[in-house]
Amino acid sequence: MVQTRSTLWNRQWSFALGGLVVGLGEVIHYLVFKKFIMVTTGLAWMFSTVEANITHTQTISRMYPPNVHWVIIGALLAAWLVGRSEGQSRNWMKYSPGMLALALLGGIIFGFGTRIGPGCTTHHIFGGLGVMSIASITIAVVGLPFAFLTFEIMGRLGFGAYFKHQENRPSVERCRRLETEAPQMHAKLDLGNDHRLAHNPEYRPWRDPIRMMAWSIVAVLVLSSLWTGFFGNESQSLASGSLWPKLVLLVAGGALGWGIAKAGVGTECGLMAPESLWVSDEHYRRLNVPYVTRRMFKALLPVSGILAAIIPLNAVVVVMWVFFNWPVPDAAPKPAGWGLHIGHLLAAPCLAIGSVLMIGCEIRSYGRVGLGYLTGIVGLIGFYFGYLPYVYYAGPIDSFIARYTFLRPTNVPELLTNGPAAQKIVGLVYLAMLLTLFAIVVRYGARRLETNPRAYLTRSTDELAIAPALRGQTARGSEPADLAEQYQAA
Repeated sequence: MVQTRSTLWNRQWSFALGGLVVGLGEVIHYLVFKKFIMVTTGLAWMFSTVEANITHTQTISRMYPPNVHWVIIGALLAAWLVGRSEGQSRNWMKYSPGMLALALLGGIIFGFGTRIGPGCTTHHIFGGLGVMSIASITIAVVGLPFAFLTFEIMGRLGFGAYFKHQENRPSVERCRRLETEAPQMHAKLDLGNDHRLAHNPEYRPWRDPIRMMAWSIVAVLVLSSLWTGFFGNESQSLASGSLWPKLVLLVAGGALGWGIAKAGVGTECGLMAPESLWVSDEHYRRLNVPYVTRRMFKALLPVSGILAAIIPLNAVVVVMWVFFNWPVPDAAPKPAGWGLHIGHLLAAPCLAIGSVLMIGCEIRSYGRVGLGYLTGIVGLIGFYFGYLPYVYYAGPIDSFIARYTFLRPTNVPELLTNGPAAQKIVGLVYLAMLLTLFAIVVRYGARRLETNPRAYLTRSTDELAIAPALRGQTARGSEPADLAEQYQAA
């Protein structure tokens, strides 16, 4: 095969670069609408379009009016384009029925958590941490042990090998070939879980009835939403109001979908990685966690991606607040006037457990759907069922939440001080702390991977974690380690 030059267009990206693009999408949205991106209610609107356009029923549409959400459309489209640019979708991934059942369950649990939160992990991690939200910080911290416990249980049930940042066919096939060509090296590196469950050469995705049924449901959802968007009269339809806001939503969603699909950025990986520092590699081996995932976790690569997404939004929010008196967005909009309530504490386990079961948080699921991952598709379907308890019992649930409210301040500066000037100083300190943490993560992770910070920030996870093992040598910052070039020549 003729070797082709790898570019940013046709290769995978680092977590940090993917996270930066996600953060730029958040910044674009904030500068136009003065708030961060919210997606979960938009998915409920899209489900309602199916009832309005096709089934003519009224279930979820009792609460959520039919509409299109251009952020979701943009994310799906951008992720699909990533698959085209790299020359591979992920339809070749084969999942067991048990894994798909867990992904469906994860979507149900996560969907319910977004209603009582309110908001998904995109809302609270990428957006909420960027605006210094007390509720979002609480959800992130409370959710950590539940994510870890769910990961542990799934590993013990035999699903550990499915947990990878992103499946890349060249590296997966290279691991499989190594098992035949150099079995001793393959066994020594423990690379079996990097391909055995992921890649089945006999699998024919378009003959898989589960895949075809799930794809059909999601296709109906997307097409119905687009029909409403192009031909309807709802608030987000092209015929209603100015075209400019819809275009901004599409571009912002596209940035999220592109960054996530290019790197595998997701909040569930970010929740798992810090805890892995206290877990032995041998324990992960017993759970059949892939070699690339173990290296990725220990080097905090997912954390670098999340920080790279949060910092641009936080920097712009703080600048606009300090120098132009823009209000800091509120990540806890209800009940009005309260920054922390029982709903946040109950939502945290739901969001953490659901995202691990789906192998992806909500926004990462849109990226995975666009790439063709069946767990993402099935998980997205589960959201519909997760919304239903709130649709039918919103009154009692909201009343319960309103009775158990804990803090009125909505963000860290409000919590720490009452003076406007002092609050702005706290905001600047918060930004400085994020930047410092990012620098620490990059330096630590680079040392852990025995490379330099520049490589850590620019090379894909497979280039950093798998390629050196396959070459039988240690990665150094000056060495070429581009898997795309290496394997296209094979």
